[in-house]
Amino acid sequence: MSSISSTLDSGQQGSITKNLPANRFELELEFLQSLASPAYLHHLATQGYFQDKSFLLFLKYLRYWKQPEYAKYITYPHCFYFLDLLCENETFRKEMVHIPFRDFVHQQQFYNWQYRSRVLYGIGVEKEDREDTAKEALNTEPIANTKP
Repeated sequence: MSSISSTLDSGQQGSITKNLPANRFELELEFLQSLASPAYLHHLATQGYFQDKSFLLFLKYLRYWKQPEYAKYITYPHCFYFLDLLCENETFRKEMVHIPFRDFVHQQQFYNWQYRSRVLYGIGVEKEDREDTAKEALNTEPIANTKP
């Protein structure tokens, strides 16, 4: 177990030792990545976590994961987008309670993945369509420059 010490703000010259789990890295990573799920965000909203100031402070604390030395472990980068929304946008936190809004967010997330897949990897475009487009580009004759 690892531990950290901090001095009391009440003027006492003592220290409080908080025992943190040895697998803190994995726990934070798993929790942070779960924020990429609109269904999980909806669950947190319906349980009242987004009204808890200590929970919101914890979310702000998790922003350090955006630094490159930590971000390289993230599989679902949408978690950063949702983390920022949760930290900065009270309206988003309030609306996540509603199922239609949760479904809207999930739909928009899907469209984003679909767009990125098509643009970056050509996924979702039939091979024949790509070949036809390539053939059309090759068979296009240049416009002749005719002089009267």
